[in-house]
Amino acid sequence: MNAIKIMGGALLLLFVLNVVSLGLLLRMNGPHDRPNRPSAAAEFLMHELRFSPVQRNYYQQLIKQHRSKMQAIEAERVELRHALFAGIAQNDTSALAGLRQLEGEAELITFQHFQAVRRLGDTEQKQRFDQIIQEVMRKMAPPRRPRPKRMGHG
Repeated sequence: MNAIKIMGGALLLLFVLNVVSLGLLLRMNGPHDRPNRPSAAAEFLMHELRFSPVQRNYYQQLIKQHRSKMQAIEAERVELRHALFAGIAQNDTSALAGLRQLEGEAELITFQHFQAVRRLGDTEQKQRFDQIIQEVMRKMAPPRRPRPKRMGHG
């Protein structure tokens, strides 16, 4: 009977830990994991260009297409990165070429995405787009990690 109580307690503890872990995981997910909610960069762009409801709808479709393509590239990148580090013992760096190619593809996909976004606008919106695209790109960039402090030589 004592072993059953211990197993039941352990099972309850594991259940609680799973619930807490799932809650933290869901809470930590950013906008890229919530496809129905525009990112800060998308909101900024729509606001600055004063997109009409029709333009917003087309833009949301472009975002979904872009995310889908980028997720496929990310999945491939993860596989190639795994292959790269699996080859450490053999000094095999052959996966680097694939990783470099994927980086170029990702940049091209993003470039083409913003070309399509720009085409959504009228002449005035295109001019404004050209003025704010660098700010949009900054907003899309992953947050910068603080640099480790350098230790002085004493």
